Amino acid sequence: MINLKKIVIPGIVIGLVGGTIMFVLAFSYYPEKHVNINLSGNCHEFLGNAYADYKILELEKEKEIKKLQIQALGDPKNIVPITFSGSDNDTNEFIDTNNINITYKKSLDNSSTIIDKTIFKGTIINEDLQKLVDGSFSNNTESFSKTVLSSLGIQSNPHITSEESLQISKNINQFIQNGIKKIMDNNDGVKKAECRSKIVYEDL
Repeated sequence: MINLKKIVIPGIVIGLVGGTIMFVLAFSYYPEKHVNINLSGNCHEFLGNAYADYKILELEKEKEIKKLQIQALGDPKNIVPITFSGSDNDTNEFIDTNNINITYKKSLDNSSTIIDKTIFKGTIINEDLQKLVDGSFSNNTESFSKTVLSSLGIQSNPHITSEESLQISKNINQFIQNGIKKIMDNNDGVKKAECRSKIVYEDL
Protein backbone atom coordinates (compact mmCIF):
# COMPACT_ATOMS: atom_id res chain seq x y z
CA MET A 1 0.00 0.00 0.00
CA ILE A 2 1.19 3.49 -0.81
CA ASN A 3 2.18 5.55 2.22
CA LEU A 4 0.43 8.89 1.68
CA LYS A 5 2.56 10.60 4.34
CA LYS A 6 5.65 9.85 2.30
CA ILE A 7 4.05 11.56 -0.68
CA VAL A 8 2.07 14.42 0.87
CA ILE A 9 4.62 15.68 3.41
CA PRO A 10 7.53 15.88 0.94
CA GLY A 11 5.11 17.50 -1.48
CA ILE A 12 4.24 20.18 1.07
CA VAL A 13 7.93 20.77 1.83
CA ILE A 14 8.71 21.08 -1.89
CA GLY A 15 5.79 23.46 -2.26
CA LEU A 16 7.00 25.61 0.63
CA VAL A 17 10.58 25.62 -0.63
CA GLY A 18 9.39 26.30 -4.16
CA GLY A 19 7.20 29.12 -2.91
CA THR A 20 10.13 30.61 -1.02
CA ILE A 21 12.32 30.40 -4.10
CA MET A 22 9.61 32.00 -6.24
CA PHE A 23 9.28 34.78 -3.64
CA VAL A 24 13.02 35.41 -3.72
CA LEU A 25 12.99 35.39 -7.51
CA ALA A 26 10.03 37.78 -7.57
CA PHE A 27 11.78 40.07 -5.10
CA SER A 28 14.91 40.00 -7.27
CA TYR A 29 12.83 40.66 -10.35
CA TYR A 30 11.22 43.75 -8.78
CA PRO A 31 14.17 45.64 -7.33
CA GLU A 32 14.08 49.05 -5.71
CA LYS A 33 13.03 51.96 -7.87
CA HIS A 34 15.71 53.01 -10.30
CA VAL A 35 16.29 54.62 -13.68
CA ASN A 36 18.87 53.88 -16.37
CA ILE A 37 20.59 57.00 -17.70
CA ASN A 38 22.44 57.13 -21.02
CA LEU A 39 24.65 60.20 -21.34
CA SER A 40 26.45 60.06 -24.69
CA GLY A 41 26.85 56.29 -24.47
CA ASN A 42 28.01 56.28 -20.83
CA CYS A 43 25.30 54.58 -18.80
CA HIS A 44 24.56 54.65 -15.10
CA GLU A 45 21.87 53.38 -12.78
CA PHE A 46 20.31 55.89 -10.39
CA LEU A 47 19.07 54.27 -7.18
CA GLY A 48 18.07 55.51 -3.74
CA ASN A 49 18.89 59.21 -3.30
CA ALA A 50 20.04 59.50 -6.90
CA TYR A 51 16.68 58.19 -8.11
CA ALA A 52 14.83 60.61 -5.81
CA ASP A 53 16.94 63.50 -7.12
CA TYR A 54 16.19 62.43 -10.69
CA LYS A 55 12.42 62.46 -10.03
CA ILE A 56 12.78 66.00 -8.70
CA LEU A 57 14.77 66.89 -11.81
CA GLU A 58 11.93 65.59 -13.99
CA LEU A 59 9.51 67.86 -12.15
CA GLU A 60 11.87 70.82 -12.49
CA LYS A 61 12.13 70.06 -16.21
CA GLU A 62 8.36 70.35 -16.60
CA LYS A 63 8.46 73.69 -14.79
CA GLU A 64 11.26 74.93 -17.05
CA ILE A 65 9.43 73.86 -20.22
CA LYS A 66 6.28 75.73 -19.21
CA LYS A 67 8.29 78.80 -18.21
CA LEU A 68 10.09 78.97 -21.56
CA GLN A 69 6.88 78.36 -23.50
CA ILE A 70 5.08 81.15 -21.64
CA GLN A 71 7.95 83.53 -22.38
CA ALA A 72 7.78 82.63 -26.08
CA LEU A 73 4.00 83.14 -26.12
CA GLY A 74 4.62 86.84 -25.58
CA ASP A 75 1.58 89.06 -25.02
CA PRO A 76 -0.18 88.23 -21.73
CA LYS A 77 -3.52 88.52 -23.55
CA ASN A 78 -2.66 85.91 -26.19
CA ILE A 79 -5.04 82.96 -26.24
CA VAL A 80 -3.22 79.66 -25.69
CA PRO A 81 -4.57 76.22 -26.75
CA ILE A 82 -3.97 73.58 -24.08
CA THR A 83 -4.65 69.92 -23.33
CA PHE A 84 -5.07 68.21 -19.98
CA SER A 85 -5.52 64.60 -18.90
CA GLY A 86 -6.12 63.02 -15.53
CA SER A 87 -8.66 61.33 -13.33
CA ASP A 88 -12.22 62.59 -13.55
CA ASN A 89 -11.89 64.32 -10.17
CA ASP A 90 -8.53 65.92 -11.02
CA THR A 91 -9.83 67.14 -14.37
CA ASN A 92 -13.02 68.66 -12.94
CA GLU A 93 -11.08 70.31 -10.11
CA PHE A 94 -8.58 71.73 -12.60
CA ILE A 95 -11.37 73.17 -14.74
CA ASP A 96 -13.25 74.59 -11.74
CA THR A 97 -10.19 76.35 -10.30
CA ASN A 98 -8.86 77.85 -13.54
CA ASN A 99 -10.29 80.21 -16.14
CA ILE A 100 -10.44 77.80 -19.08
CA ASN A 101 -12.66 77.71 -22.15
CA ILE A 102 -13.36 74.03 -22.86
CA THR A 103 -13.53 73.06 -26.55
CA TYR A 104 -13.44 69.26 -26.17
CA LYS A 105 -13.84 66.83 -23.29
CA LYS A 106 -14.05 63.06 -23.22
CA SER A 107 -14.06 60.47 -20.46
CA LEU A 108 -12.59 57.11 -21.38
CA ASP A 109 -14.76 54.02 -21.06
CA ASN A 110 -15.35 53.68 -17.35
CA SER A 111 -17.11 50.31 -17.42
CA SER A 112 -14.12 49.02 -15.45
CA THR A 113 -13.43 50.61 -12.09
CA ILE A 114 -9.72 50.42 -12.92
CA ILE A 115 -10.08 53.02 -15.67
CA ASP A 116 -10.58 56.62 -14.55
CA LYS A 117 -9.23 58.94 -17.22
CA THR A 118 -10.57 62.15 -18.71
CA ILE A 119 -8.99 64.32 -21.37
CA PHE A 120 -9.93 67.77 -22.56
CA LYS A 121 -8.80 70.51 -24.90
CA GLY A 122 -9.39 74.16 -24.29
CA THR A 123 -7.96 77.65 -24.33
CA ILE A 124 -6.57 79.92 -21.65
CA ILE A 125 -5.21 83.46 -21.66
CA ASN A 126 -1.42 83.58 -21.36
CA GLU A 127 -1.44 85.65 -18.18
CA ASP A 128 -3.77 83.10 -16.52
CA LEU A 129 -1.45 80.32 -17.69
CA GLN A 130 1.44 82.22 -16.11
CA LYS A 131 -0.40 82.40 -12.77
CA LEU A 132 -1.27 78.71 -12.98
CA VAL A 133 2.35 77.65 -13.55
CA ASP A 134 3.67 80.11 -10.95
CA GLY A 135 1.32 78.45 -8.47
CA SER A 136 3.09 75.15 -9.02
CA PHE A 137 6.36 76.74 -7.93
CA SER A 138 4.93 77.91 -4.60
CA ASN A 139 2.82 74.75 -4.07
CA ASN A 140 5.47 72.14 -4.68
CA THR A 141 3.53 69.18 -3.34
CA GLU A 142 3.80 66.00 -5.37
CA SER A 143 0.10 65.74 -6.25
CA PHE A 144 -0.32 69.41 -7.21
CA SER A 145 2.87 69.62 -9.26
CA LYS A 146 2.31 66.35 -11.09
CA THR A 147 -1.26 67.29 -11.94
CA VAL A 148 -0.47 70.76 -13.25
CA LEU A 149 2.96 70.31 -14.76
CA SER A 150 2.91 66.76 -16.09
CA SER A 151 -0.72 66.55 -17.21
CA LEU A 152 -0.93 70.01 -18.79
CA GLY A 153 0.29 70.48 -22.35
CA ILE A 154 0.54 73.57 -24.56
CA GLN A 155 -0.52 72.78 -28.12
CA SER A 156 1.03 74.11 -31.31
CA ASN A 157 0.01 77.71 -31.85
CA PRO A 158 0.92 80.74 -34.01
CA HIS A 159 2.55 82.56 -31.08
CA ILE A 160 5.51 80.17 -30.79
CA THR A 161 7.61 79.87 -33.95
CA SER A 162 9.39 76.70 -35.03
CA GLU A 163 12.71 78.40 -34.31
CA GLU A 164 11.58 79.22 -30.78
CA SER A 165 10.38 75.65 -30.28
CA LEU A 166 13.77 74.35 -31.39
CA GLN A 167 15.57 76.69 -29.01
CA ILE A 168 13.30 75.61 -26.13
CA SER A 169 14.16 71.99 -26.92
CA LYS A 170 17.90 72.76 -26.87
CA ASN A 171 17.60 74.67 -23.59
CA ILE A 172 15.69 71.81 -21.96
CA ASN A 173 18.23 69.26 -23.16
CA GLN A 174 21.01 71.32 -21.58
CA PHE A 175 18.93 71.76 -18.42
CA ILE A 176 18.49 68.00 -18.06
CA GLN A 177 22.17 67.29 -18.77
CA ASN A 178 23.29 69.77 -16.12
CA GLY A 179 20.94 68.15 -13.61
CA ILE A 180 22.11 64.63 -14.46
CA LYS A 181 25.77 65.62 -14.16
CA LYS A 182 25.09 67.19 -10.77
CA ILE A 183 23.47 63.95 -9.55
CA MET A 184 26.43 61.96 -10.88
CA ASP A 185 28.90 64.29 -9.18
CA ASN A 186 27.12 63.73 -5.85
CA ASN A 187 27.66 59.99 -6.44
CA ASP A 188 25.00 58.98 -3.92
CA GLY A 189 23.18 55.96 -5.36
CA VAL A 190 24.91 56.12 -8.76
CA LYS A 191 26.55 53.08 -10.31
CA LYS A 192 27.88 52.12 -13.72
CA ALA A 193 25.47 49.98 -15.73
CA GLU A 194 24.76 48.54 -19.15
CA CYS A 195 22.83 50.78 -21.52
CA ARG A 196 19.10 49.97 -21.46
CA SER A 197 17.51 53.40 -21.82
CA LYS A 198 16.09 54.30 -25.23
CA ILE A 199 16.54 57.98 -24.39
CA VAL A 200 20.08 59.18 -25.02
CA TYR A 201 21.25 62.56 -23.74
CA GLU A 202 23.98 63.84 -26.01
CA ASP A 203 26.66 65.72 -24.12
CA LEU A 204 26.88 69.24 -25.59
